[in-house]
Amino acid sequence: MRLIMSDTAGYPLKRASPAPSGYVGSKNVFTPAGTVTGQLSPANDRFSVEMFGDKAASMYTLICTVGTDIQKNDRVTLRNGEYTVVSVMQYQTHITASLERTGAYGNS
Repeated sequence: MRLIMSDTAGYPLKRASPAPSGYVGSKNVFTPAGTVTGQLSPANDRFSVEMFGDKAASMYTLICTVGTDIQKNDRVTLRNGEYTVVSVMQYQTHITASLERTGAYGNS
């Protein structure tokens, strides 16, 4: 799949890093990790609907070029809020990341 570069945009990316919790152990704190560039679309393809069910209605798919540093549990900031990366699939021609609204369905 070839990305049309005029349809891509940059989105702020945050990555979890451990920090002292103040009680016992550590907790994850999300710190800026750069910008991820890709093509954003609603997650309404057949694969997403079969994989995520009703949640797919409020999810997005971010299609990036090969070599993009995006991982599961990263957070991507879009215009309408912050989204958590719930899956990353790498293909020969591109990377597809599924984004779920942070805080939705117990995802925080």
